[in-house]
Amino acid sequence: MLIDLHRHLEGALRVDTTLELARRDGHPLASAADPEELLVARGALGGLLPYLAKVDAAPSAFTRLDDWVRATRECVADAAADGLDYLEIRFSPWFIHQETGLAPEAIIDAVADGVRQSPARQSPLRDSQLRESPLQESPLRESPLRVGLIGILLRDLGPLRGYEQMSTLLSRRDVLCGVDIAGNEAGVPAAEFAGPFRQARDAGLRITAHAGEAAGPASVWEAVRHLGAERIGHGVRAVEDPALLEHLAANRITLEVSLTSNLHTSTAPSYAEHPVRRLVGAGVPVALSTDDPRTSAITLSGEYTQAAPQAGLTPADLDRIRDDARSAAFAWD
Repeated sequence: MLIDLHRHLEGALRVDTTLELARRDGHPLASAADPEELLVARGALGGLLPYLAKVDAAPSAFTRLDDWVRATRECVADAAADGLDYLEIRFSPWFIHQETGLAPEAIIDAVADGVRQSPARQSPLRDSQLRESPLQESPLRESPLRVGLIGILLRDLGPLRGYEQMSTLLSRRDVLCGVDIAGNEAGVPAAEFAGPFRQARDAGLRITAHAGEAAGPASVWEAVRHLGAERIGHGVRAVEDPALLEHLAANRITLEVSLTSNLHTSTAPSYAEHPVRRLVGAGVPVALSTDDPRTSAITLSGEYTQAAPQAGLTPADLDRIRDDARSAAFAWD
């Protein structure tokens, strides 16, 4: 079973599609000498921000709502082609708004439409209730591909705009299975967004949060204590705090670990030195994820068959990781 709980739509935009749209609109990527250098990591980049620059280079080429419908269809199709059984796509409507000028609410609608229109799934939605459910299924597979959507708050906009961003997400609460916070983790503490995340929990949305990647264990504690995070995006620096490892294991708080992405952000120096084996050994639930498959030029199946063995994970470890991912899915049922 292949389950991806942490895949950014902005980091999954196909290179070919990005360049096609760039040429259509005269976007700077169309005239770049080496556009793939701007879009794809080719090794360790020395930190999170240089990696995010590659993720962020593509979305501004998707200037129309139909482009985001197409982008989502392609994201679902790529997951199905890789053999996934379940996928959670996360995206920031406010970041996309900044890059394109499109209305955040309309962006959410376009992404939901893209999931619904994908030939890789069968929608349970009626045309009159397009935002009824976060779960989509496919008639084309013996084990249908299920897709959940997670809306992201962008921490870089600051805590005062956290309520505005959350209001946008809650206006489309019926197509989302969860909310997240992402951006420059070391720049704005998660605790400053406690109020908006309380609203999300009150509305019945599940909570994940980027932490423990660019910042240390304290950022994970903040996400758990102040945001009510049930899962942590990345979280690998939790390994630096034994008390935190005990807490994560005891409370079944799952870390969404992206092995290759962590190498590109220099969070880990190599697969062999990645802390995932220590996390699993401490009893912390782990779900292998792609993060940004276009930016890192990876697939989830490749992470299991190539990256994971290099990181020291055994077949038994991977069986447990699959079970942990299934248990932590926000929109499985």
